[in-house]
Amino acid sequence: MAVPSETGKVDDFPHAMMSIPNTMKALVLKAPQDLFLQEVPIPEPGPGDLLIQVKAATTCGTDLKAYRRGHPMIPMPGPLGHEYSGVVAAAGDGAPFAPGTAVMGVHSAPCRECYWCLRNQENLCESIMSTIALGSYAEYLLIPSRIARVNVFEKPKGLPFEIASLLEPLACVAQGTSLLDFTPESSVLVIGPGAIGLMFVAALRAAGVKDVTLAGRNPDRLAVGAQWGASTCHVSEIVRGDPRRFDIVIECTGQVEIWEKSVDFARRGGVVMLFGGCPSGTRASFDTRRLHYDQIALLSPFHFGTGAVRQAYEWLVHSRMDLLPLLSGARRLDESRQVFEDLEAGRGLKYVFQP
Repeated sequence: MAVPSETGKVDDFPHAMMSIPNTMKALVLKAPQDLFLQEVPIPEPGPGDLLIQVKAATTCGTDLKAYRRGHPMIPMPGPLGHEYSGVVAAAGDGAPFAPGTAVMGVHSAPCRECYWCLRNQENLCESIMSTIALGSYAEYLLIPSRIARVNVFEKPKGLPFEIASLLEPLACVAQGTSLLDFTPESSVLVIGPGAIGLMFVAALRAAGVKDVTLAGRNPDRLAVGAQWGASTCHVSEIVRGDPRRFDIVIECTGQVEIWEKSVDFARRGGVVMLFGGCPSGTRASFDTRRLHYDQIALLSPFHFGTGAVRQAYEWLVHSRMDLLPLLSGARRLDESRQVFEDLEAGRGLKYVFQP
């Protein structure tokens, strides 16, 4: 289990007053399963930009996918990692935070001007994925002005850096929950006890939903869901009970066959959220009679807008969510190969790089 690091004020970070070196250590993904620790130049912040000294960078399922087979949104060769928290080491003119400020943030921001942004669909902003900040598995991370203005926050003193770095994945969950119409009496099935599935459990339980079932295969991960008040079962056991009792089904595995089966677990008039992203080019088929005559609604949320980021920030700062069980240990950058091998084997949930 990772031990929360110390938090503090500007005076606790004398490095902020010191000169910044010219180079840093960073993990670079050259090709699938070809990850190297390299010495690279430290970027210089322009107007409005922030250069952050990374204190915690958590691993993510998206980065694991990139490591396994590549990812269309993660260029290769290129830096890896996008969940982070840290301390501002340098700030460009007009930047929202001064050097020495402890911060937490996400790696993207909408333009707020395109067709989708103007229609309250910031998560679909036409340039949101082309302007992401990658490279949190490094000693320093440059946050462009566009992101720094709206999606970086000062980290409260009492919030550990490790937990603060979960803002980005929790924002994805907040985007999903914002599309669901649930009450404390709703029955919800979450399929897939990975970090995202478990965050859905935490968010739903924090919202007062009493009947949450978590289904999966990994007993250690299911145990975390049980710790948070979810009923748990092996994924094969879902069909043994009433397969249509759930008001809401949330699929978090990204497996086509589970996408297809998810529809069978929703009640008539229920909602199925297909959250897990499947490999590009794959297709899923559904029982059209079931969808039509039982009026099953399908949702598939993507990424997040600024509202979801703010919601995630509120959850981290003000709710009683205990997300520490998601963290499987602190690691050095030179241990990256072992980290991704462990994640591939289902050992651990999220590891914390502490550059």
